[in-house]
Formats: sequence, C-alpha cells, structure tokens
Amino acid sequence: MALKAYGGMFEAASIITTDGGGDLIMPTINDTTSKASIVAEYQQSTKKAPSFGSETLKAYTYRTPIVPISQELLQDSGFELESLLSGLLAESFGRGINEDLTIGNGTGKPRGIITCATAAATEASATAIKLDDIIDLMKSVDSAYGRNGRFMFNRDTLWSLVKVKDTTGRYIWQEGAKDGTPATLFGKSYILNDDIPSIGAGNASVLFGDFSKYKIRMVRNFRVIRLNELLAEYLSIGLFGFARVDGVLLDAGTNPIKKLVHATA
Repeated sequence: MALKAYGGMFEAASIITTDGGGDLIMPTINDTTSKASIVAEYQQSTKKAPSFGSETLKAYTYRTPIVPISQELLQDSGFELESLLSGLLAESFGRGINEDLTIGNGTGKPRGIITCATAAATEASATAIKLDDIIDLMKSVDSAYGRNGRFMFNRDTLWSLVKVKDTTGRYIWQEGAKDGTPATLFGKSYILNDDIPSIGAGNASVLFGDFSKYKIRMVRNFRVIRLNELLAEYLSIGLFGFARVDGVLLDAGTNPIKKLVHATA
C-alpha cells in the first residue's frame, strides 16, 4: 500500500524496512570539532576521539479499526469492494502513524519530528510569522544540512506564508504564482504536514533542515488482514490493517532539523 501521500512524514523521511521487529540500533558520531593542523617533522600527532552515541528504533504495532462487510454487500457490489476498503484502511493507518511521527513524545510511541527537532534561538511572535523569522530559521541550520534543507508546515501556515511580502511589497511566493513552477522559500521546497501545529503561542509551526536524517523503521510492510470467522454468525467478514513502525531523528549533536517556536505571549 502506498503511504507517501498521507501526511508528509513518509514523503520526507528515510524509510528502513526490516524483516524482524527486534530493537534496531542506529549509531551516531560527531567529529565536527576535529580538523587537521600542521605538525612539525618528528613531532607527535594530537589525539582526539569522536563522540559516539546511538538511537534505538523499536517496532510499535499500529492497527486500524475493523471494518465489517456483509456478504450481501460483497455479492451485490458492482466493483471490487475489498480493494476499495483496503485503500481506505491504508489511509486510516497513514493518518494515525503520521500524527505520532510528527508530534509523538517517545513514551510508548515514536519520537515525532517536532519532539526531536531543536528550537531555533529566535522566536516568532505568538500570532504571526515574519520573513525575518524564516531567514533566522534557515540561518540557524548548519550548511551541511541546509544545502539539502526543506521546510515543513501545515496548510494554514502555508497560506499565512503566501501572504508575506518583502520590503518592496512583493509577495515572496511570486515565483510559483508567476510561471506555475513549484513555489519555494529562498529556493527551498516545502512539505505539507497537517499534523504540524498551526501558528500560535508556544507552538512550533515551521521546521527546516535535512529530513532524510529522520528515520522511519517499518517491519516488512503495511498489511490488510481478512477475518472470515469473527463475524461469521452475522454473515459478514472483517477487514483491518496493521504495521509495526517507529521513528527517530538521528542527531549526533549537530541539529540537522530546527523548529520555529512562537513566543508564549
């Protein structure tokens, strides 16, 4: 089942598929403070070990609600009803897991991208976003991640940003409106994710960085199960979908994704 369109996280992140559901250890390493230096002939080289760490990806089981279907409906349908419902189950799964991959707190569920991202030093106002806020957010992300950086926000924030004007009164979104090309902010594309909080006091409404550093672990793939016996006395079958998933941002201390947080008042 295609899950890319449901919410944004499957579109943005790197997906790791495993056959089993045991803990998956992802190593991290930070050697960004080390650099080569001149050493005189016959002098000893300096020693500096990188900083090693790890993140653990588990396998949380997500199930959709069971959808009952009568045998009469199956027989009387003029189209492949099971295929249609399987698609709806995939969409239901996508909505549920995308929410946790976005805002999950990591307690018995994935650590969502909002939870993992580092707050930019500069806050936005409690009620709006200015062009300067976007510039400061981009600036706060290291160039190693910024060169592949993208934005992520919800649809309400998108339309708020569309209305932002530069100092000459021109819309910053004009390149997309002008010739039909995909709109960008300072040449960077964006991902829509309606589970990202909206503009508001204390919320993190915009993310920027290299989203490939967020890892989604899936055990095999999303599956639809047909239950022939559970509802047999009602002359019905049941369908439900499930998959085992986790997600985490691989951050060795260099903050590949930053979030724009609004002031609390």
